[in-house]
Amino acid sequence: MNIDGPSNADHPPSQVYISALKLNRFRNYQSAAMLLDHRHVVLFGENGAGKTNLLEAISYLSPGRGMRRAVHSDVANVQGDGSWAVNAELVGREGDVAIGTGLVRGGSGIETQRRIRINQTPAKSADELLELCRVVWLTPNMDGLFSGPTSDRRRFLDR
Repeated sequence: MNIDGPSNADHPPSQVYISALKLNRFRNYQSAAMLLDHRHVVLFGENGAGKTNLLEAISYLSPGRGMRRAVHSDVANVQGDGSWAVNAELVGREGDVAIGTGLVRGGSGIETQRRIRINQTPAKSADELLELCRVVWLTPNMDGLFSGPTSDRRRFLDR
């Protein structure tokens, strides 16, 4: 994800990237942690391994219900208590920023509104995430190129 930002010797100019991603009780992950840098990431593996779940977790670093438009309570790991968390460290125009989001268990059960923290401080709204980065998704169901005839895809790739 590229946005305008200052030049920094630690990463290319005008780029925001995730340097760390941690999941707790999110979809098929009881817990997971990844350390990353500014280079591209390729996810591969068997069907059902959790590749799309990682992408969905990243989509929660922006306002909304994630790239799958799921109800927040539906992304919790089925073996958990209904709570879930996605935490990320971003490197970009604001320097290093920690983002955390998820559902927490309160005194009367799981809250329905996801919480968002930026550098350990509760965000007033999810729109505060837009000040840090913008996430844009292109998924197969969003573009006829992916769901249309194979000849259209071949023609596109040949070009």
